[in-house]
This record gives sequence, structure tokens and C-alpha cells, in this order.
Amino acid sequence: MGWRAVGLLVICWTVVPPKIVRREAAAQAPWGARNDLSGAIQVDEADSATRTHLERVKASIADQQWDEAVDILRQVTESHAGKVLAVSPRRFVSVRDYCHLQLASLPAEALDLYRRRVDPQARRWYEEGVRQRDARRLRDVVEQLFCSSWGDDALLALGDLALEAGNSGMARGYWEKILPPAFWARLAPPVVQTNGSPAWLLYPDTDLDPTAVRARLVLAAVLAGDALAARQSLEEFARDCGTAEGKLGGRQVNYAEFLGKLLAESREWPAAKVDRNWPTFAGSTQRNKVLPVAPLAGAIAWEAMLPEVPAVEATGSAPRRVAERRNQLLSYHPVIVDNLVLVNTSDEIRAYNLATGEPAWGDNPVAYGLRKRDVPARENLRGVSMSVGVPRFTMTVRNRRVYARMGSPLTSRINEPLLFARHSYLVCLDLDAEGKLVWEVSDRLDEDENDRSWSFEGSPVVDGDGVYVAMRRSGARPQQYVACFDPEFGRLKWRRLVCGAETSAPGQEETTHNLLTLDDGTLYCNTNLGAVAAISTRDGQVQWITRYPRAGQGELGKRPKHSYRDLTPCLYHQGTVYAAPADSEMILALDATTGLLVWQTSFPYDVIHLLGVMNGRLVASGDRLWWIDALRGKIVSPPGTAAESFPEGGSPKGLGRGLLADGKVYWPTWDKIYVFDQRADRQLEPVSLSARNAVGGNLFAAGDALLIASHDRITMFHPESFSPLAKPAEADASHAAREREGRR
Repeated sequence: MGWRAVGLLVICWTVVPPKIVRREAAAQAPWGARNDLSGAIQVDEADSATRTHLERVKASIADQQWDEAVDILRQVTESHAGKVLAVSPRRFVSVRDYCHLQLASLPAEALDLYRRRVDPQARRWYEEGVRQRDARRLRDVVEQLFCSSWGDDALLALGDLALEAGNSGMARGYWEKILPPAFWARLAPPVVQTNGSPAWLLYPDTDLDPTAVRARLVLAAVLAGDALAARQSLEEFARDCGTAEGKLGGRQVNYAEFLGKLLAESREWPAAKVDRNWPTFAGSTQRNKVLPVAPLAGAIAWEAMLPEVPAVEATGSAPRRVAERRNQLLSYHPVIVDNLVLVNTSDEIRAYNLATGEPAWGDNPVAYGLRKRDVPARENLRGVSMSVGVPRFTMTVRNRRVYARMGSPLTSRINEPLLFARHSYLVCLDLDAEGKLVWEVSDRLDEDENDRSWSFEGSPVVDGDGVYVAMRRSGARPQQYVACFDPEFGRLKWRRLVCGAETSAPGQEETTHNLLTLDDGTLYCNTNLGAVAAISTRDGQVQWITRYPRAGQGELGKRPKHSYRDLTPCLYHQGTVYAAPADSEMILALDATTGLLVWQTSFPYDVIHLLGVMNGRLVASGDRLWWIDALRGKIVSPPGTAAESFPEGGSPKGLGRGLLADGKVYWPTWDKIYVFDQRADRQLEPVSLSARNAVGGNLFAAGDALLIASHDRITMFHPESFSPLAKPAEADASHAAREREGRR
């Protein structure tokens, strides 16, 4: 069972945690027998020797041999990086955190012994971290010496730094670990394991004031901008601690009164500044960008033609995938940085001037192309044999450098002769040098130069310390890895196994494009192989792995709609991770710090895009558009209606990925973009694409300028009132011709 809800519930537990949906994958295959996937997954579990050591710890504790128990736990903590252990049937944590859990449960005498040994080091790290405001040094305390006397102080300081940086969800995750287990045990259901210990890592005996910590949690809710959650959290806090006083905001205050005034003032606060660039898939590394300005769609400003992606998927002849036509694949997801629009194919990166659509440099938009020997006769896309899945093209830009995955889109290969081996590459280009290649890395890394089973899955996410990318290793049970490369030179820094599992296409070539999600030092990975995971960017340490119920994939050509989630990375929002795996009917909400289940639902069955969280709603789409209560997982009616989704009937159907901006949802179909104003709870006048001689596709934006990436072009619209470039009759005739072409 999922043990807790986050957001409002985690901050101060103002209501009873919602009933978690525990619906097993229901048999709903009218097309015939299902190909049910095994729920078994392979993870990098600690070996038998480690388990033997941990059994010795139990025996030592039973015999009150504290010296031996502490020594073994310290030894195991320091020597088994990267390994995991199960703490429940569906959740794994790192061996390091598992040992911290054991230390936290020791009696006071044993804990005092442990602290005498580690406190000098913990104190040096803590004081250095506070003095230099260095979150890395404070994380050393929390990650390596959690149960030291300085662990709770480091958690408090890390939360303060995170809140100052605007990351209220991360701050909450740190502060929650300070509250004593007794606080969490009062919940219904109690958030403890069957043996009475906490279900996640909590500091065992803090001497910090828990009321002050709870006040900080309410403060985080206020600063997060969710007025409803903040108000309910404050009401609960006031009932429990209404007269409590302490320091907050640099002065001595009555907590409840101070927070109440702050909440009232927050209604007048200006919106947080949001970067108007669109530097990666979904607009941000959290995959949750909400633009501050509503894009406007006037007449077409320019169009740039792109090569159509051939429909080679070995899944029958049905005319549609979900939110996409099979013969007009919406594979392009461009990025925008400054005055440039960038888009890639399997072997090229193209650059256009945002204002004019002209090539960014010279007469040719192709800024970079793979060497011809690396692109064997373009069979990367057309294929000698049919594969399961379709190519997708994404990129990331950071600090004027472009990072892209290039080459063959195949990620699971079979019987591939060395002579015809198809590779994938990571490339880094310098925009200040007109797209000059900085470095290129093949999937056949130096340590695996004779191993042809590796592939890069999708474009990387990047921070100042690393270029992080998902990698797949082919085999009877494909394996998902996460790798980190040096941003300057492309050297491999680390690579970590997440999990392996069977897929719905055994013995067939597969094309996948898994993307990572990045927030403040943690990577979140939706593997589509039975698990979601969190990995530290510092060293690749797996923080947690959570399994979910896998579902059948149906007969070839009659796939269930959830199996089309081939580009659905995790979405991070204020301490919660949302995932929509391709191998499950479920949409999941997980606590970002612990991996504990918040809620799961299988009701919005056609969802393949998680567009973002706005005004307390997770907006998701596929053939239809859905709103889901972000805290509880319940379906919410579309703005201005009492329906369960939009549209109520079977038409129109979605076509591509929408976007969120200025409290509004933009959802593309073939001939219109439907617009919903969540703040005013109403549907607005749709944007007519047919009147503009355009068709739907993946939406993206730069400031108030709207762009669409369709199956064969990028279209940019003037950010001004509509003034058609073509006469209405000409536009209607041209649009009708494109419609007929699309149906063929």
C-alpha cells in the first residue's frame, strides 16, 4: 500500500491521507489474448556476503554487542556504493540508506557509541558547509553520517538553502526527515513498517524544536504558491501549535500569526520569473515548464520544412497511434535559446533564426551532420527490418552548448553483423562558434569497445557538473542504465544500472527514447521496465527504486493505449514525481525523497503526455485532455464543464503535445488549438489552424510567440492579432489538400 501523500499532506498532515488506488491491471483486451509482462525486475542488489554481514548485525544487536554492530554497519556503508536492498516488496533503497535505517533504530547506548566515532568528522563537514554555504558539504553529512549528532542540523541547513533557492519541495524533503518517528506514527494508516520502524529514513532523536520544523514546512507551502495547500496546512498547525513562538524570517514571532499574514500577502506577490527560452524537452529539466506569458497566434511568420519520419513500426496497419497519425509521426521536439530555433534528425542538427526562419549561419540550416560512414544509407530510419517503437528527436541546450543524441534510433538490436553495426552518439556543439563540434561520444565506450549491445536512449539533461543520459543494454532482458559524462570533454564519469526486465517485444528490434528528469542534484528515471528510480548526480548512487504493476501489451497491431507512452519522462513538481510508464496502465505519484507511493490511478487510460502541474492540477493528454488532482489522484472536470475529460465524445482527437502558459492549457488537434483557462474555470475561443493554413503538432513557445512542430515542418506564428496571409478560400483549399494527404 502507498504509505503517504505529499504536498499538503506531507507539509503538516492536515487531512487523513487519501485512499490509495490499488487497482491491479484489469483485463481489458477486447482484441484477444494479452501478452502479460512479468513483474520481476533485475536490480543491482547487494550480494550474499553483504547480507551475511547484515545478519551478523542483527545477531550483535540481539547480544548487545554494540561495538561489533556499529563497526559492521560502518564497513558496509563505506564499501557497497551503488548496491540496493529491498525494504518492501515494491521498494529498494541504497545499501548506504539501509545501513542508516539500522543505525537509526539502535538503542541510545549503541547510537552514542557510533556518534563518538563519527561526530568529529561530521562536525567539521557541517561547520564548513554552514560557513561557506556549501550544500555539497552539508550533503556529505546527511549522505554519509546521517545518524551523527550533526545530521539533523545539516538537514535543517540544507532545507534553508533549498528554500532560498526557490525549491520548496526539496526543502520540505529535508525538513520532514527531522520530525521524530512518533510524529509520523500517529497517522492513519501509520507510516511505519510492520516491524515498527519508519518506512523511510528519519533522524532518530533530534534536539531541534519540532514545532519550529513544522513552521518551516508551512512556510514552504506558502512559498510554493499553492494557496489551498498552504491554508489547510496553516489551519492544522494553528490547531496544534497556535501559541508557539520562535525565530522565523530573522525575527521572533508567533508562528501561526506570522505565517497567516504571509499567506494573506502572498496573494499580491508577483509571479516568479520564468526563463522564456525552451531549452529542452517539455521546456525544463523538471519536465514541468509553465510559461509566464500566454503565446499568441497570428498569421504564419515562417515555415521550415523537415524530412518526414518513415512509418516503419512493426505494429500493423492501424491509421493512428495515440495523439498521432502512424504515417505522419510527430517525432520532432525543437528547442529555443535566445534567437535560435534548433531541431535535430538522426544525423543532422539544424539551426534557424527565430525571427525570420532563415538559416542561423550562412545559407544552409544544417549546423552539424554526422559523418556519412556513421549513417549507413539512412537505414537508421527506414530499417532493414521493422522495429517496435518509433524515432524521437530531442535536444538540450545549456550555457550556449547543444547536447543531442544522434545516429541509429534502435536501442535493442538482434543479430547485427559487425560490418553493418549501427551506433548512437552523444554530441556537444558550441553555439557561440556557429555550431562547431566540441566533442562526440559513441555508445561503444572505450571500456566496451567490443560490446555492441549498448545504446544511448535519448538526449541528456545537463548541469554544471555532468551530462546525464539514459543508456540501454540489449539482451533477452534489456537493462536500463544512467550514465554521466564530463560536460567539457565528454569523458565518462560513472554509469549505474537501474533495472532490467523483459519487454513486450522479445526477439525484436526496439526503438526507445527514454529521457531523464533533473532537479537539484537528483535524477528521476521512468524506465518503462517495471520501475521508477531516483539517482544522485554526484556519484550515481541509487537513492530509491520503486516498482509498479506492469500490464499486458495486447496483440501486435492492437496495442493498448498506454503502450504508446514512448516519450513520457518523469515530471517533478514540489517534492512529488509523477510517472506514466509505457508498460503499465497506471499513472503514479511518488514522494521524490523516499519513492513512497502517494497515489496511482488507471482511469485516464489514453494518457501519453504529462504536460505539467498548474493550479494544483496535473494536466495530461492523449486522444483526450485530462485534469487530475495533483495531491489525491482523482479526476477533475475540465474548466467550465462537468465532464470527466475533453472532449466528452470521441472527437476531436489530440494531435501532438500541448503546453501550459499563464494559467492556460493549450491542446492541439488537427485543425484547432483548444485553450482552457484554469484560473477563470472556462474554455476560451480555440485557435483555428485551418484558417491559418496550418495543422496541429507538438507545441512550443518563445515568450509570446507560438511554434508548432508537425510531421514535416516547423511553423512559427506572428505573436500578434490574426491577419491571414492567404485568402480564406485559398486557405481552406490548401488545408483540405493537406487533410486528404494526411489520411492516405
